[in-house]
Amino acid sequence: MRQNYDTIELNADRSQRIKAQALVEEICDRFNLHNYFGILSVVVDEAMDIIYNNTELSTEFKSDFIFEQCVNGVCFTFKANEEVFTAVSELIEMLTNEYNILDEGKTLELIFYVNGIDEADLKARQNHFKVFFKSKALNTEAPTDFHKKEI
Repeated sequence: MRQNYDTIELNADRSQRIKAQALVEEICDRFNLHNYFGILSVVVDEAMDIIYNNTELSTEFKSDFIFEQCVNGVCFTFKANEEVFTAVSELIEMLTNEYNILDEGKTLELIFYVNGIDEADLKARQNHFKVFFKSKALNTEAPTDFHKKEI
């Protein structure tokens, strides 16, 4: 019988990210969701960026990272002991079917429909994804005259 619920605990140590990514990979293997691995892992990593890039994160930080199989697909939830989710990134908005910030910013739900996706929605997401990364690449390119930099 396949387990349709898993929880791992994360703390303030950035190395905890690997535990969350390992769970995403294991869920994709367990439920044959290999086509969704990229989207799921990118969104979970983006949520972890919200946590671990928070300069006010205390050393006492704890969060349960929860997977749950639901009727329409899968849900990943971060339930933290601190307010860390005041907003989500454009990438999370674009790649999830639903997301919810709950408990005054202590909980973030990431919901993905995996029973099937409308072809038009899939193409729109793929196009948004391409545009997002192209614009990100253009904004992070190194200057071409870096060797002329004065010290």
